[in-house]
Amino acid sequence: MNPNNFDDLAIDPYQQILFQGYSDREVAEIQTLLQKWHKATYPSIANSIVDHANRHGFQEDYLKYLRKANNFNKKGARKTKLLNGALRWNKGTEFLIERDNRIISYGEN
Repeated sequence: MNPNNFDDLAIDPYQQILFQGYSDREVAEIQTLLQKWHKATYPSIANSIVDHANRHGFQEDYLKYLRKANNFNKKGARKTKLLNGALRWNKGTEFLIERDNRIISYGEN
């Protein structure tokens, strides 16, 4: 990153982590999937995804994490309203947490 290039400074460092190692087509898919996420208490959506993916065993496989969260099937899932107003969906060994119809977290128990 060139500190004299203001375009580089405007890029979220977590977004750079998310995109690293992916093809242009995969980056475009990641960008589309990012629109379905809520940043919750994080400074950015990318920061939230990197942290949650790493905590849930998807270290450096962020596209897989985003795809699995996006493909979570709520049909037949048990829904619980959390104290913070978010909804937690549980189905089998998977869970999805949403707020305002946007994903906050996904994981496998």
